[in-house]
Amino acid sequence: MKRLFFMLLGLVFLPSLAFSQNPLTLDEAIRIALEKSPTLAAQREVIREAEYKRKEALSKFFPELEAKYYYLRLDETPKMVIPPLKGLTLETPPRDVLTYPLFLKVGTKDNWGLDLSVSLPVFTGGALRSGYGLACLGVESSKLQYELLRLDLILKVREAFYNVIKAKRLLEVAKKAVEALKEHYRIAQVFYQQGIIPKNDLLQVEVELSQREQDVIAAQKNLEMACYYFNILLKRPLTEEVILDERLELVGFEEDFGSLLKKAFENRPELKLGKLQIEAAKKEFKIARAELLPKVSLIFDYQRQGDDPLVSGSPYREKEYSWQFMAVLQWQVWDFGGSYFGVKEKQARIVQAENQAKEIEDFITLELGEAYLSVKEAINKVKTSEKALEGARENFRVNEERYKVQAATSSDVLDALSLLVRAQNSYWIALCDYHLALGRLKRAMGVDR
Repeated sequence: MKRLFFMLLGLVFLPSLAFSQNPLTLDEAIRIALEKSPTLAAQREVIREAEYKRKEALSKFFPELEAKYYYLRLDETPKMVIPPLKGLTLETPPRDVLTYPLFLKVGTKDNWGLDLSVSLPVFTGGALRSGYGLACLGVESSKLQYELLRLDLILKVREAFYNVIKAKRLLEVAKKAVEALKEHYRIAQVFYQQGIIPKNDLLQVEVELSQREQDVIAAQKNLEMACYYFNILLKRPLTEEVILDERLELVGFEEDFGSLLKKAFENRPELKLGKLQIEAAKKEFKIARAELLPKVSLIFDYQRQGDDPLVSGSPYREKEYSWQFMAVLQWQVWDFGGSYFGVKEKQARIVQAENQAKEIEDFITLELGEAYLSVKEAINKVKTSEKALEGARENFRVNEERYKVQAATSSDVLDALSLLVRAQNSYWIALCDYHLALGRLKRAMGVDR
């Protein structure tokens, strides 16, 4: 029974344990962040809003039907007054007519009516067509804004991912420095007890050990902050353990700047948005220019009236319905230059958008150039720091061995250890910065892979 119990217990807890310890890759982290991002969710609603605006603009091409159903009650029954006629008398007046003057009932107090109106714009000077085009550009613009936010989020996740790895590596370096210094302190204590070294050499090691322990505390705090930010981006609990795939490889980079710049001009959402802004300004110009032109529309009205809710007519009306058809030409002839100056305003907006697009091209070129040089610099730093690390390790090993035979002092060992710590930190920082620089280069190119 006990064996069966433990087997069942293992089946329940081992899968979840294995899942929780599975390292998170960069691609998985990006996928989780994209799925859970409220910013992207909000932008998707912006896209839906723009699509509804496009459909609203499209609906203006079709006829509009307006219906009105009303009830009207008068304060008294409508009557027609007939004054007395000289030389004529009525021997038997009608029941509903009063004698001299005569009052004839011509309506009822209760009146019901139904009005139907259909209107269709025939010519608007291109305003409807340009308005629909502007709405379509709004949809494209909102999609490009989504892509822009997505690329920015990918870069943030990439930076947070490698900053966590960097913080872990620096913490490991700080802990190893403390371990090495503790071993050196143990040897120094033995030498001091044997009277081989003075007490100030031992105190010097104690001070250095205290400083290295403070470095561990600072590195631990930096790691926790990096994990907090990473968890926030992925919408995970703030204190959830971060276990990452920490493989760091130096990949060759042979592409030239010209080909990268070509890709950037093809892919950057900012440049596409700039072009859309020019097109939108031109559409707005056409809409403003349409105010200077006449407008033609067709209107059909159908009316029914009666003395009951069914609007089925009245004995006092010849017909219960009437209709009319109109072709309307409307032209605003003079508005003291308001429409004209509106057109000039939109013309200036076109020039402004064109100049902004040129500035965007310059900005992309400069940003890509900086990212490209940063990758080259990071590759060189990794190579030089790797060589420096090999030399620092050997230097520390030699000084430790020389100290054991008293051929070197504690200061020599401490200096060698400081040099080794700096070399290790420089190496890991350079390697992580290389991957960060690659991420920024991809962002500058407008790609996510």
